[in-house]
Amino acid sequence: MDAHHARTLLITQHDAIRTSLGTCLEIAKRLRTDDADEAELELALERMRADVYQHNLSETELIRPLLVQGQRWGELLIGRMLEEHLAEHVAMWAVMEQPARVVAFELEELAEDLDAHMAAEERTFLARDVLREDVISRHGK
Repeated sequence: MDAHHARTLLITQHDAIRTSLGTCLEIAKRLRTDDADEAELELALERMRADVYQHNLSETELIRPLLVQGQRWGELLIGRMLEEHLAEHVAMWAVMEQPARVVAFELEELAEDLDAHMAAEERTFLARDVLREDVISRHGK
């Protein structure tokens, strides 16, 4: 997949994660006041987990092969991506894999972390002026 299509896919996945997260936040708020049940939140969390999991796979499968073409420049971006992302992914999954009732009370902080994580991706290796074929090929020379 070329850089333009990879960027478009990953940004679309961010949008889906934000939508899933918004649904989870709304249900978690209702669950904390006993206006929703755990099963409803668990279902929404499963959707969000699936969205995040697919996005993580897509990043690994698409971004690394594109950036590595940029030689040293690409290696630096890959290093930053791995360094920042691995720790963040582990921390986020530790929260998301808990029972729904527990997540309901931790979801607002997770939402802030997840949104910041996606915003950082969009400012760095998913930025329009970074993930472009001409930029990658220019750094590959």
